Amino acid sequence: MIEFKKRGASRRVAGGLFFRFLAFGICFGFRIADCGFPLRSALAEDVAILGYTEPCRIITVSAGEPGVIAEMLVKEGDAVTKGQVLARLDTAVLNAELEIAKAEAKFSTTRNQRVLELAQSTRVTPEELEKARTELTVKNAQVRRIEAMIEARTMRSAVDGVVTEIKRDPSESVSVASPHVLTVVQIDRLSVNLFLPPSRVEGLKNGDRTELLLLEPERRVPAVVEFVSPITDAASGTVRVKFAIENPGGAIRSGGRCTLPETAASLAQRVPAEPAREAGLR
Repeated sequence: MIEFKKRGASRRVAGGLFFRFLAFGICFGFRIADCGFPLRSALAEDVAILGYTEPCRIITVSAGEPGVIAEMLVKEGDAVTKGQVLARLDTAVLNAELEIAKAEAKFSTTRNQRVLELAQSTRVTPEELEKARTELTVKNAQVRRIEAMIEARTMRSAVDGVVTEIKRDPSESVSVASPHVLTVVQIDRLSVNLFLPPSRVEGLKNGDRTELLLLEPERRVPAVVEFVSPITDAASGTVRVKFAIENPGGAIRSGGRCTLPETAASLAQRVPAEPAREAGLR
């Protein structure tokens, strides 16, 4: 019985302490709101408007066929042009098959010409003439097929850009499950994705010219609206807007933070002054 009373008393004490802390928390919350500190809900709209510059295109150069790397013709940091050969798989067997196919195609071409000459003097039947033409077509197709197989083992750059990563070295194999050989990025034009409130998107359309504020170092650069998403994200309540920044010579480093100029100004205005803060805490 005594133990039961002790437990009841301890529960009443704990309950009293809980309600006291709860009341203190509510009062403290009001004091914080009065002192001028910005709440997260007030800043949520502007905090979301922060993006990063990204390469216009990131190309994962992959081998079209499994094989062994025979040549790696570039290194990390090299500037490459569109269509430039970057690496090759081993094609020794295919090169030999190509020589054979070309020889057979040449022989078929010569034979077809002779058959055509004989056909003018009616010494060749129509069936023989058709057979010679078909044989020549097949041999030429075999040459093109082997050339395509060799080209599939040749990795070229799809853009003017810079090699940023090499995943395979000569003599290493490339499989169907892991075909990635190297990465090329196009940085003469940068992309920025900003997630804006729907109210900020009204009136924006593709092709509109504006300015973005780079934060590292701080400076304004011209930008063009490339895409305005027709969908508002239900979770965040924002709309994705994609901007493009011309970057000739790679003057702007990819990966830097950026925002809209008016967003940075509004954030600066929301920082509370010391007098207001002190007045709220009195």
